[in-house]
Amino acid sequence: MISIVKKYAWIFALLLLVACNQKEDNDSVAMTPWGTVAEADADTMEQYSLDEILQSGQLRALTISGEETYFTYNKATLGYHYLLGEKLASELGVELKMEECADTAEMVTKLRNGEADLILVPISKEVHGSDSLIFCGPNVDNERWAVMQYSKELAKKIDEWFVPDMLAEVKEKQSFIENMGGVQCHEYEPYLDRKTGTISEWDELFKTYAKVASIDWRLLAAISYQESCFDPKARSWAGACGLMQIMPETAETVGLPIEKIFDPQSNVEAAAKVVNQLTMLYRDVPDKEERMKFVLASYNGGPGHVRDAMALTEKYGGDPYIWAEVSEYILKLSQPEFYRDAVVKFGYMRGTETHDYVDKVRARFEDYAGVSLADSSFGVNESGGYAGVNTKPTRRAGKTNKYQI
Repeated sequence: MISIVKKYAWIFALLLLVACNQKEDNDSVAMTPWGTVAEADADTMEQYSLDEILQSGQLRALTISGEETYFTYNKATLGYHYLLGEKLASELGVELKMEECADTAEMVTKLRNGEADLILVPISKEVHGSDSLIFCGPNVDNERWAVMQYSKELAKKIDEWFVPDMLAEVKEKQSFIENMGGVQCHEYEPYLDRKTGTISEWDELFKTYAKVASIDWRLLAAISYQESCFDPKARSWAGACGLMQIMPETAETVGLPIEKIFDPQSNVEAAAKVVNQLTMLYRDVPDKEERMKFVLASYNGGPGHVRDAMALTEKYGGDPYIWAEVSEYILKLSQPEFYRDAVVKFGYMRGTETHDYVDKVRARFEDYAGVSLADSSFGVNESGGYAGVNTKPTRRAGKTNKYQI
């Protein structure tokens, strides 16, 4: 009996010894966002972190919406820190991949979980979880970008690369894009021959493809003039191309080959398809004249921001199906109180251009069509094309739409 007890005691001691050895082995193994690294020495982890970025070809950055951080304007992505991030990615020879977060806490959590390489927003050293971060890059009111502790080489690279003049440089670039409208084009007159009613040399294209969008061809012409002044070679800072300023990613969704994006016929056809898609997207707007205002706003500023403004309009007691009411919240999306509201999904927007864009296109259409839009609305004829009439839209009861894109 004693021999049996001794036997099991010996087995227990052996198992305990093995467990201790395993623990010692595990202590020498470090976990990283990409898996297990054999040695836990800090130098290896630092090198591994930067090498992974270079090998992947992507710098994964976290941001929040805001004028100085990250937003879209006239089809361009802007924000001082985003523009700095682009410069950093170019320095590293990689692509900048952005992910927008709701707040600082979410950014820190995602960074610590290995879901990103860098917080591309100045944050405070007092933030929860800062003990696991290294702060680097531009210093804005004692707040800086952040990387994880194991990314010391990346932090060192950022600090060596960044110089204070860079911040002034990107601010100047952003100001220039905003002031110039972001489009490089030849400015043609709004009429080729006013006496004959010839608007442009592209009139036949507008007449042909307006049928795809079910709109008056002169409205398509008005959009083209506002977008490019009828310049088929126009290009924006953001990469929008041609007569109708089609973005390459938009071209792909409507079947426009990238090699034909500057071709006038292909470009106008793609725009007509986009207008048709947006018209379908806003079929919840019951009044057709009102609907076209939402379509125009989305063509310029994106449907996400327009839907955000609709949601805010409803939240504050307005009618989300009347453009005059929604457009006021398009403007308010530049204020933190509104773009950080829980109902807002697409963040900061400098809405002045989109607010004015609708009025400018409508005014140009009024001139081209020879009609008066005294009621500030478009008219719709029986075939679905748009012409001037003088009817007031009515409010819609029972606002239940949740505005999910």
